[in-house]
This record gives sequence, C-alpha cells and structure tokens, in this order.
Amino acid sequence: MSNKRKTVAVHAGAQLTGSKSQPVVPPIHVSAVSFFDSSDELDAALDGKDYVYSRIAAPNAALLEEAVAALEGAEACVAYASGMAALRAVFEVMNLKAGDVVVMPADGYGVTRSLFKNLAARSGVRVEAVILADASAPERIVALRPKLVLAESVTNPLLRVPDIRALSRACREVGAALAVDATFPSPYGQRACELGADYAVQSTTKWLNGHSDALGGTVSGTREKLAPLRAARLFAGDVLGPFEAWLTLRGVRTLPVRMKAHCDHAAHVAKRLSESPLVDRVHYPGLPGHPDHAVATQVLEGGFGGMVAFDIKGAGRPDCFRFLEAVKLARAAPSLGDVCTLVMHAASASARRMTPEERQAAGIGESLIRVSVGLEDPDDIADDLLAAVAEAMKR
Repeated sequence: MSNKRKTVAVHAGAQLTGSKSQPVVPPIHVSAVSFFDSSDELDAALDGKDYVYSRIAAPNAALLEEAVAALEGAEACVAYASGMAALRAVFEVMNLKAGDVVVMPADGYGVTRSLFKNLAARSGVRVEAVILADASAPERIVALRPKLVLAESVTNPLLRVPDIRALSRACREVGAALAVDATFPSPYGQRACELGADYAVQSTTKWLNGHSDALGGTVSGTREKLAPLRAARLFAGDVLGPFEAWLTLRGVRTLPVRMKAHCDHAAHVAKRLSESPLVDRVHYPGLPGHPDHAVATQVLEGGFGGMVAFDIKGAGRPDCFRFLEAVKLARAAPSLGDVCTLVMHAASASARRMTPEERQAAGIGESLIRVSVGLEDPDDIADDLLAAVAEAMKR
C-alpha cells in the first residue's frame, strides 16, 4: 500500500490480521471477553496472540493503533483511554529513580506539567522546565543530562515550535529518551519519530478524532520501545474502549482533508487578526514575524496547523471572559480539533494548573486567547472573533 498520508488515512487499520472478511466499515466489537473451542487457542490468546479479554487486546483499538502507526511512520502504536494516560505511561515506563532529571517545556500544557511534577515528587525525580524552542535548549539538555525529555512539537498555548531534530541530537548525546507530544500538528503535520523522537504522543481526542465525541491517546515508536508500554497497560487497565476507538478511526479517515482546511483557515484568520488595532500580538507559526517561523517551515508539513493564539490589546481576565461570552459562531470550550471553532482564555484553561509565577516565566499573560480554527468560512470566523474583541473592550 502507498505510504502517502491521504491513502494511509483511508485504508490503514481496515482489516483484522488473520481474517478474510473485508467489511468496508469495521464493526464495533463490544464484547469484553471471547471464548475458544480449543484450549490451546485460548492459552495462546491469554498471551496476547488473539482477542480474548479487552484489557489485554481489543479489535477496535488494534485497528486504530495500526492506522496511527502508519500515519506516524512508526513501527507500532499503543492506544490509551486519554492523552494524559498516554503521557503518564511514557513517564512511568522510564523507571526513573531519585536524583534523575526530566526536562519538559516551561511554556507547554499546564496539566502535563502538573502531572509530571506530581509523578516526579513521589520518587525524588527532579523536573526542569525549559523553553525548548529557544536556540540554547539543546545545550541546556546536555548540561542537565536528563533521562527523559518531553517536548511539544507546537507548544500549548503560545505555539512555539522547537527544532525536534536538534533536541534529538542533544538527547542522543546524553542518553536521554525524547518524547514529543505532537497533538497540535497531528500526524498530518509532523511525523515526530522521523525527526528523531523515541515516542510520538497524540491526544486522539483532538484532530485525529476531529469531532469532540471520543477521548483517547496514543504513543507511537519502535516495537522494541513500545513493548514495555504495552505490557504495563495490561496491568494499569487504561485501555481505549471500543466505541472511542471506532469513532476515532472514523475521524482518521478524513484527517488529511480536514487538516489541510484547518491549516488554510488558520492562516487566513491569523492574517486577519494581525491587521486589527485591537489585537496586540498574534501567535501563529505561519506568520513571517513568528520567532520560530524558519524552524516551523522545516519541521512542520502540509501547513502550520489549525491553532492560533492572540493577545487582546490592554485586556485583563474580565475582558477576556467578556470576549468568550461575546462570540457567536465560535464556542468557548477547553479543547481543540473540532470541525467548529473553539476558543478559550489560556491562563484560566490550558495554563490553569500552572502557578502565576510559572505562567509569567512562560509568557502566558491574562490577555491571551487560544483559538482552534474550525471548518466554517474563515472570514466568518475572523469576523466573529474581531467583533467579540470589540465588544469585550468596550469601556
């Protein structure tokens, strides 16, 4: 089969191994347990060689894993009940000990930072927050000599873009594992493993599903690196359910065409916002003035993503809350990747779990709005956002 993304998205993960039946749409396998006439076959299934108990392996999740691995350009994939479960699995599989160092983005998703801080505190691991898009980040990694580096290929919510290849070289130099949360670009926009990541993490709840109707997460990489994660999932029980896997795989089928439109619309909306006197700064990697524009052109494919962030000039938290109430087309919701445009106040949502000091160090101010640009007409989206800004800033 072709390895081109549009073809892979439509056809990968369509047929269970060993079956000659070829349904156009895979069925939903809701049974949590199966039986065998042969005891030998049952015994083999209990070792994961067939489907017998959905905590060990499940047909719908297996099909989704096959499809995501193909999209990521990776050997294998492990699916989880949420993106946070996937991130936790990566942290725990490292078997970190007291004194070990973990590096993560200072300007990344606040809930991930809170998760890693809590996990690290239990075992005496030190967490170092670094702006990984800065040119000095590889040197910092070499100096800190971590066991694990977690990067976000496009940071949430400021949309900084680190050079994954440079981070990978630094990790190799000190023997660190590199995990990349590539949720924002999706596998359509970046194949993190091909850039040197050991683990590519997706919150499938977002672009891969594309319709806000199923939670999920995945980790992709080599079969060797994923084997311990798959074994650990057997005991953790954080498996992806059949309905969620089926809905997500349905979303995967249209990922390339959706993402192209999301990227095109986001670029148009970013340009419109940058022309407004009421907007202080627009954060979008596709704009020439973005600090990481040159890097983004090298590490992002097919466009600069469907996310835009902007600062409302002179706004505080009450003004931003009025903005959220003033939008008519967009919806104020703490997620992204839907066909409809979603907006949120970054400091009170994605960065909610960060301390005020951490937000200040990251550059996440009270005036920052994050936008997941939908599939509506892009001028309608821009008009709605700009009208809401004007309404919010009436004094």
